[in-house]
Amino acid sequence: MYARRTSRTGFGIIEILVIIAVIAFLIAVLLPLVQIVRQAAIRTQSMNNLKQIALAFHNFHDVHTKFPCNGSDNKWKNDQYKAAAEATNSRSGSWAFQILPYIEQEFLFKQINRNTSVPVYMCPGRARPGFETSNGGGAVTDYFMNHYLSTDPSKPDSFPKYNLGNIPDGSSNTVMVGHGTLDTRQYKSEKDVTLSTNIYNGGTTGTIRAGDGIGKGDDKRGVVMLARDSEKAPTLGSWGGPFSQGALIAFCDGSTRTFSYNMQGFRVFLIPDSGDPRPVVID
Repeated sequence: MYARRTSRTGFGIIEILVIIAVIAFLIAVLLPLVQIVRQAAIRTQSMNNLKQIALAFHNFHDVHTKFPCNGSDNKWKNDQYKAAAEATNSRSGSWAFQILPYIEQEFLFKQINRNTSVPVYMCPGRARPGFETSNGGGAVTDYFMNHYLSTDPSKPDSFPKYNLGNIPDGSSNTVMVGHGTLDTRQYKSEKDVTLSTNIYNGGTTGTIRAGDGIGKGDDKRGVVMLARDSEKAPTLGSWGGPFSQGALIAFCDGSTRTFSYNMQGFRVFLIPDSGDPRPVVID
């Protein structure tokens, strides 16, 4: 007589523990890789935003033969400007309002809606609310114009001094627009953000970056700082952003580059007529 052999229909406890351990190991290995890929995709999207903004600057320049300004209530060469945005008025609001027709947002340019955001102005690495409820309300921007392009960089309501044809150091060597630092504690805030970045309010420091202390002290061109976003209030001279690799910057020729926070000499890329040699940038 033979004994009946029973077949196993499931896993033993040891095998189950081994499978769990393997799964845990794979998660531990793959999760950081997924995060790296995700961050790279977010950074690429933000860089693409900058490229669209730079192209809009060029299209604005083609039509008006000059760069947009940051808003003012003054006259410039017989043209009256308005600091507060006015529908269809390309001489009103900040630079970010003036180029709306060139980033496929003409409906906002023709009919201002202060409860609507502008996606191309929002850096996905910050995930901020697209508009603020203070300062009259309106869309905000995570990107900032280089105010050294203006006649007086110490005054947010001054006018562009240069155009694409007369930048002494060349359009490929001069910053047009880029990331400036923001206070990480205010990422989720819809009001009272330090240096309000409301695109409808021209003539303020919120939508520009240049240098701190311009016109003061021995170095009258101001102090410029490259730094990653942190729990620190931004200043007029603070350039940076949310990414660990560095600040994302678009130049006047439309090219984009990444500047390490450890880089020395970034300011020469901001000043159109510095005449100084540019450090080598490896993106």
